[in-house]
This record gives sequence, C-alpha cells and structure tokens, in this order.
Amino acid sequence: MSSGVPQANKFYEEVAETKVVWFGVLPGEILLEFDLKDKKVSFPVWSSKSRIERLKKLNPELLGKVEPRSVVWGQFKEHFLPILPPETKVVGVNLSGKKLTGIDIPAPLLVKQLEAFW
Repeated sequence: MSSGVPQANKFYEEVAETKVVWFGVLPGEILLEFDLKDKKVSFPVWSSKSRIERLKKLNPELLGKVEPRSVVWGQFKEHFLPILPPETKVVGVNLSGKKLTGIDIPAPLLVKQLEAFW
C-alpha cells in the first residue's frame, strides 16, 4: 500500500463529511501546482485548512507565501474539474510531510472515490 493511500482515505472521509476542499493560492491569485516527472502537473488539494497551515510551517521556503482557500465540493466539481484534464493534470491528495508525499490521481477518479463515501 502506498504511503499516500491512508492520507487519501482521510481526505475522502473528511471531505465527505464537510463537503469542502482546500487548495493553495500563491501571490497574484496563482493556483498552487507542482510539475511532475512525466510532464504532468499536480494540483494539490487537502481536506482541511490546518493541513495546509502545518505544511507551511514544515516547508516555509516552498509554501510560505501560499494562502489556503476553500471551495464547496459542488463548486469544485463544476469549476475545477474542467481545468484538470486527466491527460495533463492530476490531483495531489492530502500531500503531507516535509517532502509533500502522497498520491496523485486523475480528477475523475478523485470524484468517484470521494462520492463513494457519501
């Protein structure tokens, strides 16, 4: 089992309960994204603001200027999924720790996995 699987399951459980997804915004209203090895881009999301705040303290050089933002699940599906085509972008789910470890999955799979928790 990947070390990111427990974090992903926690994401599904918490978002199923709160119906809120958290993400990061850089100065200039730029969405936080990370380039991956396979020429894809990862758009990280978290299940709580406190998770982002904890990472900012662990990684101030990388995330110090990131501002946590939230969106309700319905708006996430409607507005974010269209900008996350699975051919070029994946979703980083509840990345954690100093090295921001976790799993990256296609957005349609994120929806399927999360909504299975309803």
